[in-house]
Amino acid sequence: MTHPATAPTGRDIPTMVALPGTLCSPAVFDALAQRLAGRVRLDPISWMTEDGPWTVPAVAERRAARLDPDRPVLVLGHSTGGAIALQLAVSHPERVAGLLLVGTGAHMRGHGDVDAIIDRVEREWGPELHDAVLRRSFATPPSAGFEHVLRDYAARVPRQAALDVLRSQRDLDLSSELGRLRMPAVVLHGTHDPTRTLDQARELASALPDGELRVVPAGHTPVHETPDQAAAAVLDLCARADGR
Repeated sequence: MTHPATAPTGRDIPTMVALPGTLCSPAVFDALAQRLAGRVRLDPISWMTEDGPWTVPAVAERRAARLDPDRPVLVLGHSTGGAIALQLAVSHPERVAGLLLVGTGAHMRGHGDVDAIIDRVEREWGPELHDAVLRRSFATPPSAGFEHVLRDYAARVPRQAALDVLRSQRDLDLSSELGRLRMPAVVLHGTHDPTRTLDQARELASALPDGELRVVPAGHTPVHETPDQAAAAVLDLCARADGR
């Protein structure tokens, strides 16, 4: 991996696989990708529109199968995508050079009433539910054009994908595995995130042997809301991974 200050080109540019949260379009990474252009290649993954199953371990295994163990990549996980990123790192640490974990955690304790959310997905799947999920993902409402992109993507997601991954994430607890992860990690937390608290972000960062917490003035999706700060976190993560 090349130090970000050297402005790498071509094949030398490090890759960061980007996993969005439940119902979130990979377009949430567009602003970040623009700021990283020429220094880090962002590879957004639309895991919810791929073939299932969509449990956290199943999605992580599909990603691992597409990665070269001799060329580890950076992995960005947002919300549920963060749980998938952690599962990938735990199961295949040789494929992960560094982690950027955004609005996520190793477990769902204290993360609202997950069973009620799953029940609502079962009973009320459709535009109103999609809008409710998207509204709580941003402290600043997205533009009309971007909102259309988000809604269009959510409409293409199978309900079973949401049920599979939320049930799986509810039952998942990777806390006891975090101490084995040696790759550098950044936990990025938005001060206005309604889904995860600052204490929960601190808990995650402190459980990672080479973890760092960064707090930014954003909601649940700082990769879109504060892309400059997110880009700085990515570049610093690159430098730390280079040091390995």
